[in-house]
Order: sequence, then structure tokens, then C-alpha cells
Amino acid sequence: MHVRSLAGLTAVLCLGGIGAAQSSLFVPTGAGATEGPSSTGWPWNLNASAVRIQYIYDSTHFTGQGVAFPILITGARWRANATTSTWAGTTYSNVEVSASTSAVNYTAATATFASNRGGDFAQVYNGSVNFVGGTGNGTGVIGPNVVDVSFGSPFLYDPTSGNDFLTEVSFAANSWSGGGTTALDAVTTNSLATRVYNITSNTSLTGTVQQNVGLVMELLYNPASGLYANFNATPTSGATPLNVNFTDATFTSDPGGITSWAWDLNGDNIVDSNAQNPSFTYTVCGPYNVTLTVTDSQHPSSTLTKSNFIFADPQLVVTANFAASANAGAAPFTVNFTDTSAGNPTAWSWDFNGDSIIDSTVQNPSFTYNTPGFYNVTLNAANACFTDGETKTNFIQVLGATQNTVSADKLEYQFNEVRGNTVANVASTTLYPATGSMANSVWQRDPNRPLFKGNEAGFGCMSYSATNANWVNAGSTFSHTGSLTVMWWARRDPLSTTTSPFGYFFGDGSFRCFMGSAGILFGGGTGTPLSATLTANFSGHLQQGAWHHYAVVIDDAAGFNTIYEDGVPHAGRSYAAGTYTYTGTTGFAVGAISAASGGSRASLHYDMDDFRMYSRALTQTEIQNALVHENPTGALMEDGCTDSNSFTPRLTAVGAPQIGNLNFGLLASGLEPGRPTAVYVGLSASLGGFLPFDLSGTGIFGPGCRLLVSPDIILNFGSGGGSVFLPAPIPIDPTLQGGHTYNQLLSLGSGPLSAVSNAIDTQMQF
Repeated sequence: MHVRSLAGLTAVLCLGGIGAAQSSLFVPTGAGATEGPSSTGWPWNLNASAVRIQYIYDSTHFTGQGVAFPILITGARWRANATTSTWAGTTYSNVEVSASTSAVNYTAATATFASNRGGDFAQVYNGSVNFVGGTGNGTGVIGPNVVDVSFGSPFLYDPTSGNDFLTEVSFAANSWSGGGTTALDAVTTNSLATRVYNITSNTSLTGTVQQNVGLVMELLYNPASGLYANFNATPTSGATPLNVNFTDATFTSDPGGITSWAWDLNGDNIVDSNAQNPSFTYTVCGPYNVTLTVTDSQHPSSTLTKSNFIFADPQLVVTANFAASANAGAAPFTVNFTDTSAGNPTAWSWDFNGDSIIDSTVQNPSFTYNTPGFYNVTLNAANACFTDGETKTNFIQVLGATQNTVSADKLEYQFNEVRGNTVANVASTTLYPATGSMANSVWQRDPNRPLFKGNEAGFGCMSYSATNANWVNAGSTFSHTGSLTVMWWARRDPLSTTTSPFGYFFGDGSFRCFMGSAGILFGGGTGTPLSATLTANFSGHLQQGAWHHYAVVIDDAAGFNTIYEDGVPHAGRSYAAGTYTYTGTTGFAVGAISAASGGSRASLHYDMDDFRMYSRALTQTEIQNALVHENPTGALMEDGCTDSNSFTPRLTAVGAPQIGNLNFGLLASGLEPGRPTAVYVGLSASLGGFLPFDLSGTGIFGPGCRLLVSPDIILNFGSGGGSVFLPAPIPIDPTLQGGHTYNQLLSLGSGPLSAVSNAIDTQMQF
């Protein structure tokens, strides 16, 4: 826009006068007299979605309606599309409305919001917006106004410059509660307008371009009068030394024009030039504010500051970020941290445990956590020009020390239980409860695979059932940051005959994975929503009676998630590395969509086995190893009871019962010192059939005391000081692979009642 004088406005001001009433026009042209032929819900009929949306209108919408002069736009109105329905109305909160002379013609709009904005882009409103309730007037009749926004700062626009007009609206998801809205008028034929939108995020830098869509909008304006400083520059960013040419774009209604210019070109409050169109060279990296103050002979001086208008060496801007080799583990837990910051930082300072003390200044450090708990991690990264900090809350979870380092560290259900409605979690950490719960006690089935089941025939997997609600409530929500692997076995049961065998294999809120006739889909993540789908080349899960292995791998360091079938990757999706995080909302369920509902359970069509979660991205080789057999584990079968002196015997596996582990053993603890104790080792999990032997009511043992294992081997010992380690070395003997032993303590108390410990199912595998 060139410097303009009152002479160019003579005809207009003679008709309207400087103090005349506010005028208005409708865009697109012709919309003021007729109802829009189309409708849209964007932006003022959206709520659950976040919104950032631009509409760019051709300048001829103004000049073709007689507005061939600079104007001050003071507000905007939007109206309902023709309808006979009634809507209650509501109030949006924290709405931002901005305006700009478009940097591009409406036909050349790009998906990058900032690329469409002109140098005069400005926020004209920030606050609540009312959507007025009402009833539509019917088809073919102009609808009532529903949104009316008065600009806090009038926007100066000159349609005679040939540049188009851009308006932008932004608000977060769920910006209203209660009430309701309706569709808006729009023109989608010969609209001479373009829409650029993102209706999932109001902070995204990019959107989707949709040509020939013009939202009907009434703009309120006055002919411009006064002095309005403005300027442009070319270029506005680049490497140093950066030479920038500035162009004065001030408007004045003074016939004498501008009389002086004063430029502060580097934000130091010192005038650098009094030329109308100066040049300046930036030799030091960084953002710069630019200020122009202008005067004429009729009006007060006008000053405009554009913050961070010039950016020297933008390639050096630091954005701090980092990744970790693992996010959860048992103490002592050593984590390798990797700097993933952008902008080529040259200095780093790390706080690994949230105590505000710098623990390391190397780029890619390691740190060992010895105390269980959640830890915040902070990285400050800098170079000669810029610095930035990133704190990840509860980024590292350290769990109590464990002897079992073979199983999955996050969660593992092997489904080898012999009775009841609980399922043992044999993970190497205590992140999830020791047992998950089933809705019923009839959920097992024989998987017909020797290395994937207990010794008792008929058990070893979670079975298909048309009537029983077979799924596991893990007893906690799913929360995770960083890399993750989830894997499981599935078999479409031979009795499942439906043409659409749909079911969820795990879920908590949007973190979920299902199988169906269309394939398998995984999704979930708040900071970084992910999805990956296997379809055409993926049909193993539809085979009746055939087991297949599936794995979902989130490699947060690489920014990629993959779905595997039988150890082979089939589908994947990239995302911004180092951003994966999710906090559950409904409780984690295995074999269903959530622990809150248990809905859409997989067991309506599928059997399921050997579910594992690791807090790292497993390699393809590690995934393929899981196809051979289950992990060697010591699984909790059932809790025991307490004697009359409140001693509760506990039996714990020390290490994993891995074939060849000569250090394996059982730790007997919680014993009444100096009392006789026996450990029962059985090859089956009951004295008769599958029912335990109830010892309560004998006068020796109290309520809840049950002997669960057969007495194939009985070892007697003294309880000593209350804890005894019982060595049980496992030789290298292939015949032991897949074998189970069942173990339990029986301890005689000094009072009237004695006690029985919990029982452990020990599964031996290589």
C-alpha cells in the first residue's frame, strides 16, 4: 500500500462524511441479498475439535461493491444458514480473531498459515464470543445473525492495492460447555475465496487448503481517516550478514502527506534512519523488533512496532528436546539420554532428578537412578545466540529392585492360571498390580502349544466365549512416555463364524488396538497421536484356529511406530521424534477397550495369549524370539493367610527359572522365627482335581488358609530369623523346557493358628 492522501477519498467523504455512520458490506459479493447456497460448521459450529482457520477473500469483493479506498474494519458478523431448527446458543471462551492483508492471492494460498499472512497481520479480538440462540427462518430465507465480534483494534485494509483480505479464527477444543450452535451460511460456487483449516489443533503451523469456499461474513467499516504508520520489509529472515530493505506503507488522510519518518531497526530504542525507505544490515543472530514513527501536518504522530519482525540466522534457533533409552525400570536403573535438540546447540545442562541441580553438561549423558519414584528431567540447550529449555514431567519411573530381569518390564500376562478369576502379572517391575482381575472364573482354554501353557490340560490362554466376559482389568491406568512395545498372540477361535470378527486387544481411552475384517489398527497418544493400520497384506488374524503373533512398536527416538505380524513388520507411521506420551483415563484393559467398560472384547471372536509390554522399542530379532516360547517366570497363584501372631509367610522367586540358571531359588520370608516350616513342591497345582485343599476350620489353621499344590516334594526346615533362601538350581536339561512346578510354604505358628504362604507357579524356559 502506497502513502495516500485525502484527495483519493474526496468522493467517498463527500457522500459519507468523516463522522458518518458505520458502513458494512458482505463477502462474498451478493451474499447480503440472498441466502448462501451452501452451509458450513467451520468455525462457529465446532467444539470438540480445536480450530485454526483462515478465509482469504479476493479484493474485488470490496472494489466491486464500491469500496475503492482504504477502510478501517471495525467488526464482523456471521449468520445462520437457512433452517427450521432451533438452537440454544452458547459462549466460546478464549477466541482469537486476526486480520491481515493476504501475502498471496486467494488462488495461491498454501497449507502453511504463516505464509498466507501479510506483514500487517494483527490480532483484532481476544476473548469470549457469544453464539446467539434462535430458530431458522426456513429454506431460501436469510438466516439470523448468530455471531457479532467488535474488533478491539480497527484493521486498516486497502482493497485498491490489489491484495486480498485474510481473516483468521482460532480456539482450543471444548471451548464451550452446554448450549449449542447451528450451521453457517457459505458460498462454494464462484466464491472467489479460499479456506485453509486445521480442525484438530489450534496450535499447528499447517492446515488443509480448500479452494472456492467463502464463509458469508458481514464486515463493518469506516473510510480511513487519520495517520496510520505501517511498513513492509524484504527479506524478513535469513543468514547473517542479513541486508533488509524496508518500505514505508503508511496511510494518511492529510493532503500534504507524510512529513517525517523515524526508524528504530534493531529494537534498541535508538533512531537508526530518517529515510522513507531505508536499508539495514543485521550482523548478529537473533530476532529484532522494528519500530516506525511517522508525522504529518494534521494528526498526532503514529507509531507502529512489529515484534520479532526481522529474524537473523533462524536456522540457529534452539529448540531443546531429548530422548531416553528407556523410561521405566527397576532400581538401580541406568538411562542413556540423547540430545535431539534442533538449532545446533553447543552447550547443554541436564537435571535428571528434578532437584534444580545440574547433573551433567555433556551432550548425551547417562544417569543411574537408585531410589524408586517418578523423576522430572530438564535439558537446557544453547548456542552463541539462542537458548531453550525442555522439562518432561514424570519422564522416568524407577521401580523397586527385582531379581527377575527376563520378563517384560512393564506388564506381562501369560494366562497359565489353573483356577479363579485373577491373572498373574509376571513383569519384572511392580508398575502394575501383581494380579489382574477377570469378570468370571471360566476363562481358560488349552492353546495346544506345549511351551505356552501350564501342566494341567485345558489351560494356558484366555479363551473365546460368546457369553463370558473374558478380559483383564489390569487395576491401573496406562501412562507412558517414550518408546514402547506391546505384543501378544491371537487366534481366531474355530467357533467364531461371524463375517466381522471385531475386538479390542488392549485399551485405555484413545490408547487402543483392535482387529477386525478391515485389518488391525493401533492408535493413541496425547502429545503425539499415532495410528498404523494393516489391511490388504494382513489377514492372518482372520484364519480360524491358527495362532499368530502381533507387536506394536513405538520407537520414540526414531519417531516411528510399526505393527508386526509373526515377527515381520507390515505397517508403520512416522511422527515427531521424542514426543510420544499418553496418560490413561479409563483404566487399562487387556482384551477389551477399557477397564471402565470392558466393551468390544476380543474374546467374542479370538483366543489370546502371552500379552507383554516393554518400556522400550524391541528389535525385530527380539520380537521373533518371543515367537518361540513364553518367558521363564515365577507367577503368583494366590495369596496365603496369617497365623495367630500376625506372621504372613511369603514365597518369592529369586531370579528367573531359566534353564541353566544355577542361582535360581525361592525366598521364604515373613516367617515366625524358630518355628517348623515346610515347602511343598508339586507337579500339579492341587491335591485332587483342580480344587485346593481347605485347611481352615481344622483348629490349626485359620480362615483363608488353603493348600494349593500337590505334595510331590516336601522339604522341611527351620524358619530361623524369619527369612530363608531355598536354592533351586536349574540344570541345562532340554526336557525341562515348558515345565511347571507349583510351590507353597506351610508354617506352624506358636499360637493356636498356623499359616500358609502364597503359592507360586514356576515355569521353566530357556
